Amino acid sequence: MQILCAPTTVVNLSSVTIAPFEYGHHKKQDDFRSVVDIMLMSEHIVFATPVYWYSMAGPMKTFFDRLTDLLIDPEGRRIGRALAGRSVWLLSTGTDETLPLGFVEPFALTAGYFNMVWCEAFYCRSIKGAPLTHEALLEADRLAMRIAP
Repeated sequence: MQILCAPTTVVNLSSVTIAPFEYGHHKKQDDFRSVVDIMLMSEHIVFATPVYWYSMAGPMKTFFDRLTDLLIDPEGRRIGRALAGRSVWLLSTGTDETLPLGFVEPFALTAGYFNMVWCEAFYCRSIKGAPLTHEALLEADRLAMRIAP
């Protein structure tokens, strides 16, 4: 199945530099603001992460922690308010039958905090760490069809 849709920007958080959040040191010279700028240019935001120890991957957690930068000063708050109205989705993979309890909440609650529209979580299960099967990938296809029908 092929899906044709508008150009998509993918940011691999493992390939950019985002320093951990530190109170009093929020003017870091890293890639955090450029990632947020990409989010601001997008109507739909898809957070994609494997499940690691019942939670999001470390680089995603660091990024979420840094969202605090958008609350500290007037410029950050202006940028944070500009995220409002964007649709937020979650695509995750793991080996358990379903997502762990509480896994979705950080994504949904963060979307709500920034007045973004929480849409849905999609989960692709890998059995015993094997590559995703066609059936598992149907969830990713289902997400794509929801975003760009």
